[in-house]
Amino acid sequence: MRYRDLVQFEPIETVIQLRDANQEDAARRLVQTYVISDRMADQLINVVIPQLQFLSPHDNKGLLIVGNYGTGKSHLMAVVSGVAEYADLAPLLNHTLVQEAAESIAGRFKVTRAEIGGVTGSLRDILLRELEIALEEWETPFTFPPADQVTNNKDAIIAAVAAFQERYPDHGILLVVDELLDYLRTREERQLILDLGFLRELGEVAALTPFRFLGGLQETLFDSPRFAFVAEQLRRVRDRFEQVRISREDIAYVVSHRLLHKSDEQLARITEHLRAFTPLYNRMAERLDEFAQLFPIHPAYIETFERVYVAEKREVLKTFSLAMRALLDQEVPADQPGLVSYDHYWDVLRENPSMRGLPGVAEVIEKSNVLEGRIQNVYTRPHLLPIALRIIHALSVHRLTTSDIYAPLGATPEELRDDLCLHVSLPEASAEFLLDQVQVALREIMRTVSGQYISWNDANGQYYLDVKKDIDFDAKISERGDFFDDVDLNRYFFDSLRQALNLSDTTYVTNYRIWFYELPWAERKVTRPGYLFFGTPDERSTAQPPRDFYVYMLPPFLNREWRDEERSDEVIFQLTGLDQAFTDLMRAYAGARAMATEAASYRDVYTEKADAYLSKLLRWLREHLTEHLQVTYQGVTEPVVAVLTRTRSSASQTIEDLLRLVAAHLLAPDFEERYPDYPAFQRLTQPISEQARPTSAMEAIRFLAGRGRTNLGVGVLEGLELVDAETTVRPYQSRYARCYLNLLQKKTEGQVVNRGELIEQVSGGLQPIEKDIFFHLEPEWAVVVLLALVYNGDIVLNLGGRVELDAGAIERAATMSIADLIDFRFYKQPRTLPLN
Repeated sequence: MRYRDLVQFEPIETVIQLRDANQEDAARRLVQTYVISDRMADQLINVVIPQLQFLSPHDNKGLLIVGNYGTGKSHLMAVVSGVAEYADLAPLLNHTLVQEAAESIAGRFKVTRAEIGGVTGSLRDILLRELEIALEEWETPFTFPPADQVTNNKDAIIAAVAAFQERYPDHGILLVVDELLDYLRTREERQLILDLGFLRELGEVAALTPFRFLGGLQETLFDSPRFAFVAEQLRRVRDRFEQVRISREDIAYVVSHRLLHKSDEQLARITEHLRAFTPLYNRMAERLDEFAQLFPIHPAYIETFERVYVAEKREVLKTFSLAMRALLDQEVPADQPGLVSYDHYWDVLRENPSMRGLPGVAEVIEKSNVLEGRIQNVYTRPHLLPIALRIIHALSVHRLTTSDIYAPLGATPEELRDDLCLHVSLPEASAEFLLDQVQVALREIMRTVSGQYISWNDANGQYYLDVKKDIDFDAKISERGDFFDDVDLNRYFFDSLRQALNLSDTTYVTNYRIWFYELPWAERKVTRPGYLFFGTPDERSTAQPPRDFYVYMLPPFLNREWRDEERSDEVIFQLTGLDQAFTDLMRAYAGARAMATEAASYRDVYTEKADAYLSKLLRWLREHLTEHLQVTYQGVTEPVVAVLTRTRSSASQTIEDLLRLVAAHLLAPDFEERYPDYPAFQRLTQPISEQARPTSAMEAIRFLAGRGRTNLGVGVLEGLELVDAETTVRPYQSRYARCYLNLLQKKTEGQVVNRGELIEQVSGGLQPIEKDIFFHLEPEWAVVVLLALVYNGDIVLNLGGRVELDAGAIERAATMSIADLIDFRFYKQPRTLPLN
C-alpha cells in the first residue's frame, strides 16, 4: 500500500496573487478551490460579511486579514473580493452557510485590487491613485485633491462614492490591498503616523458610505512590537477595524480537505493502520480522527511549524506539498505509523541559503551539522541511529522556535516520542518501553559528543540544542571598541546619558537626539516647555514648533567647530577634562553594545556585559559629573558647581535633577522678561506641568461650578488673582479678568468678543501652540478667567451653536471637557446687568 493510495493529493505550490481575481474566470477557480473550515465560516458569516454589506444599517468598519506567507491569506482576500464583485460566484463557495450569508454582498461591489510593492509614496497617495484609476475605468472619474489642500480625506472619498453611485446606485466600492505590513515597515515615524491616520479614515468612512476597505497583513499590526512607538495612533486605527486571523485550525482544515483530501474508504484504511500504534503514543487514540484526516502529516508539524520564528516566509502549505510529493510512490510502512513531523522541516530549512542570513540561524545550522556528523560517524547504538538523527533534526527546529537561541528550552523525551512518532522494534507495544529507548538514544547522543551541543534542563526535563562554546567575550568587545571613532563614541555616550536622564527611546524628531523637555519656573510654580538636545546649537532649527528654551549637551568627543549665538533661551552643557580611563570605559560600553546588536548568537551575553559597563558609566557620571561639567549661558562659561552655589542647593541630586536645576536657574530671568504678567501659583507645592495644566484648570472650574473645593483649585484661582484672602471669587481684582472684560466693554451693544480676538496661534505644525494675546496665558488659564466672569454674571460664554454658559448655568462647566471649554466661540454681555 503506497501513500498515493491513501490520499487524493492536490498540491498547493503556486503563489496566488490578489490581482488574479481581476479576471472572472480566475476568480471563479479561486472560489471553487478555497476550502472553508467551520472556524473560518464563522469569521466570514459573523465578521467579514456583516462589515462588508451595506443594505442594513450597521457600524461598518474596515477589515484586515492576518495570515503568514503561504497560509492562504491572498487566496481568502481574492475569494471575498471575487464574490463581492461577481454575483454568480457565491453559490460556488464550499460552505452552505457561507453561501447563504454571502448573498448580501454578492455582486454588489465594484472592486479595485492593489498590492503595494517597493515604493516610497504615502499610503494616501498610493491608494487614492489606485482609486482614481478604477473610477476612470468605471466611467465615473474623480480627482482627489492634494493632501495639503484638505483638512481630512473622508469628505473626498464620500464625494467620490456619491458620484460613483449616480451611475451605479446599487453598488458599493471595495478597495482591497495586500502586503500592507511590508509597506508600513519601511516608513519613518512621521510618515507612518500620517499613513496610520489615513488608514483610520478608511475604516471610519465605511460607517458613512458604501465604501469598504479590505487589507492583508502578515502579522497583526496592533500587537507588533515593531510599531510600539506609534501605539496611540494604532489604538485609534484599531477602533475602526475588525481583524480576521488565519489560524492553525484553518491551515489544518486546508491540509485535510484539499491538499490531502481522503474518501471515507481511505480514512477507514488510515484509521485501521494507525490504530495499531495508539498504545505507543500518548493521546493518539483520543485524536485518531485528526491524525487520519491529516495523514501523513503529524498534527505536531503544524503546531511547531507555526512557532519557528525565523521562517516568516515559510509557506507552510507549499512545504507540506513538497513533503507529500516525495512520499507518493513510497510504501506505507506496516511496522510504524509512517507520519511526517516537524523534524522533516530541518532539511528544508538548512538547504535554503536565504535562511542563513537570518539572526542566529547560521550558527544553529553549523552546530547541528557538527552534531549530526559526529553521531553518524561514531554513534555506538546502530539500531537507534535513525531516531537519534530525527531527534537532532527536531531539536534543531525547536532551537528556532524561540528568539533566544541560548534559552534552555527544547523538548522532553515524552514530547519527542509523541510529536515525532518515533519508532523502534519493541518486544511489546508499550509507550513506557518506547520512552526508555528514546531516553537511551538521547543519553547516547550526549555521551558520543562528550556533552557538546546538546544539554538537558533539569528544571523542565527538556533536551535542547546548546550552541554555546568558549569565547573570549571581553577580547571581542575590546577589539570592536577599538574600531570606533569619535562620532561613534559620542553616539554611545548619548545612549547612556539618555538612560541616566530617564528619556524615552522615541525622540521628538526622527533621526535627531531631541526630546520635548520641561523646566521648573520656581517663581511662578509652573514648568516651561522646551527642548533637550544631545548635540550642538546649530541643530536648533530641527525642533518645531519654537518653545521657551533649548538645553544642549555637547558631544564629549567634539570633533567639529560650532558657533555660539549667545541666545538668552539657550543653555549649553559640556564635559571637559576627560581622561583616558573615561575614554576606555566608553569604548568598552560601545563595543559591548555593538556586539549585542551584531552578534545575534550571543546577544544575551553581550547585553549583560553592556549593562555592566553602563552601570560603571552611570556611576562615573554620578561621582564625577560636577567635576567635569561646565555650562555656557549667553557667552559666559563656568563650572556647574559655581552655578549650584548661587542656587543655594546641594549637589547631591540625581544627574537629571542637577541639569534641570542649573538650566532652570540660568533661564529664570529670560522667562521673567518674556512673561512678566504670568500668574504665580504660590499656594502649590509642586510646579504645574504641561500635562497637569488641563487637570489643574478643571479643578478651578469645579470650584467655580460649586462642585468641590481642593487646594489645587484654590491655588489656580489665587494665581489668576480671581479670589480674595477668604477665597471668595472676586474677578475685578484680577488683571486678567479686567482686561478680558474691558475688551468686551469697548464693543458696541450686541457685539461679541470672538475667540480669535483673545486667543492667537503662536506656532503651527502638528502640535500648534496657542496663547492669549495680552498675557501669553495658555488657553486653559484663559478659560478659567472667563468662567470666573461667567460666575460673576459679567459675561455669557458661547461654546458653539446654542451651547452657552451664563451665571445660572455655570455648574454645567464642571461636566464638560477642558478641550470643549477652551474651544469656545465667543463671549458676550448678559441680557441683564449683574446684580453686584
